[in-house]
Amino acid sequence: MRLIQRNRNSSDLAELPPFPWLYAYQEDGPRLGTIVHRPVVPVALVGADVSSTVYALVDSGCSHVLAAPWLADAAGIDPKASGRELLLGIGGTSVKVEFADACLRLMAPADAGDDVFVEWQAEVGFLKQWRPTWPMLVGQVGFFDQFTVTMSRFALHTAVEPVEVFDARFGVPPAPTVPDIQESSRRRRR
Repeated sequence: MRLIQRNRNSSDLAELPPFPWLYAYQEDGPRLGTIVHRPVVPVALVGADVSSTVYALVDSGCSHVLAAPWLADAAGIDPKASGRELLLGIGGTSVKVEFADACLRLMAPADAGDDVFVEWQAEVGFLKQWRPTWPMLVGQVGFFDQFTVTMSRFALHTAVEPVEVFDARFGVPPAPTVPDIQESSRRRRR
């Protein structure tokens, strides 16, 4: 992960805002006569170009980062080029999702300005027919594995912090990665 500030001229050398970065929930609905509040973060996709910044739904139940096809076009990403596709269960049906490597750009909270963001590589899935309310979903792989994320329905805010914060706060070491598990399994069989 890289911390980046785009404008580096002498009049714009402000430091990155300290973490946690706090994002207010956004209204969605009404649903059955009630406004629903959703945890969202401002994100852009970076490929050959940079997409506009959109609100991405923070979805702890989603395994992937998923995005609308127009975001791939805006960022200059061709999901077909990778040849990686998967049938995913979404909304009670199976849909074909094409995956491509891209950079995700999490914009700092609004009070920090438009020039401050964190950027990292991730695999992003694109659906031909996008139906969700939000143009992007950020999930377990590609977002939750990059940050410690705390969502509070009580406060109607999402806090995003460096990934190491969880271990420091709770004394829980990071879980082994899949290759680490496979390696330890191989050692046990010998």
